[in-house]
Amino acid sequence: MLAGPPRLVSAVTILLLVVFVWWYFSILQKTPSLIYDHSPPPKVSSGIPTTEKSPSPVNPLDFSTPLKFFPGTPKPPGSNYSRILVLPKTTDEDIAWIHSELPEVPLAVYEVDNATAEYHVPKNKGREAMVYLTYLIDHYDSLPDTVLFFHSHRYAWHNNVLMGLDTAQAIRRLNLARVVRLGYMNTRCHHDPGCPDWIHMDRPAIDFDFFRKPEEIYYRKSVWEELNPGAAIPPSLSQPCCAQFAVSRERVRQVPRERFIHYREWLLNTPMDDQFSGRIFEYIWQWIFTGNGVYCPAMNSCYCDGYGICFGGAAKFAEWFKTMDERNKLFEEFDGYNKEKQAAENEGRKFEFIPETKKRMKELEDKIHELDPALEKLRTEAYKRGEDPKNREAETETYDDTHIWDHVNQ
Repeated sequence: MLAGPPRLVSAVTILLLVVFVWWYFSILQKTPSLIYDHSPPPKVSSGIPTTEKSPSPVNPLDFSTPLKFFPGTPKPPGSNYSRILVLPKTTDEDIAWIHSELPEVPLAVYEVDNATAEYHVPKNKGREAMVYLTYLIDHYDSLPDTVLFFHSHRYAWHNNVLMGLDTAQAIRRLNLARVVRLGYMNTRCHHDPGCPDWIHMDRPAIDFDFFRKPEEIYYRKSVWEELNPGAAIPPSLSQPCCAQFAVSRERVRQVPRERFIHYREWLLNTPMDDQFSGRIFEYIWQWIFTGNGVYCPAMNSCYCDGYGICFGGAAKFAEWFKTMDERNKLFEEFDGYNKEKQAAENEGRKFEFIPETKKRMKELEDKIHELDPALEKLRTEAYKRGEDPKNREAETETYDDTHIWDHVNQ
């Protein structure tokens, strides 16, 4: 059956609804508003006198809670930064180059085998790590803006190629504003050896690379636990080798002094061979001062912002080194021929290159003479480009995305 038209609501029903609404609102008006009591709850006496305890201070040796590190704030452009160069040496090592090349740099020279020296260590053990830790412990409350930790030799294979492997030039050109901003800076820009995937504490012994990573076998979980009890084991420990770095005063003091003492005690007491106990620290300084197991900044940024040598981006930086590697391979081949001749002459044998070899040597020599000035021209331009603060800023790590899209069309 089809439904009929809707029924009209009766007048009685409407009257009852009106009466109900009037009654409800009249009740609300008579209900007093709630009064909230914000006073503290009454104390319950237990018959035992109590004293209020302040929160327990954080245990500086509780490694289970990661330290929080924050970027530093550099001074206005053109400002000076105080610094000190911390240098380990033996009594036989000559550091006259520092006095002649860097006379203005304050020094803390530790003679590790001289107990009566002005700066000395409790024990000559652990290589440069013992010196670095001792300085941080003894001068924790009187640090300059930046502390530079370097070895005593001027030239070394592990220094920066674009500065002629020269420690003096690296110290002279080092951008201390970058050190303050980052807090910690490995002064070697090149990733190999050490980056980006180096030390693993979860590898079986059969997979160790005893030639390239002789220290890896000593990075066991037990050693990590001795050094950083309770801290999570990083998947990898990686940073550019070889224990030369700069750190800001602010960053040092974000690490409790007790930790430096703890690390030095480990060095003093470990039965590990002296060479490798020091090498252990080579790949944990970045963990101590940044909280990161892996710390491999962009090489072009390290060179440009760190030393004012700017190629104009990672691609151009990589292209220069690719060309340099090609040039070096050509030279190795050319030099090999000459060594072959020299060896024969040393043995008293008559030696003469065959025509094909002479032709190849001429080709190699011509190509090397072509590449050398081209590489030097680009290197000189990179030095010049680095004099402009805008160019250095363009190759600087950024954590602010305000103008990040400005570089899209460049």
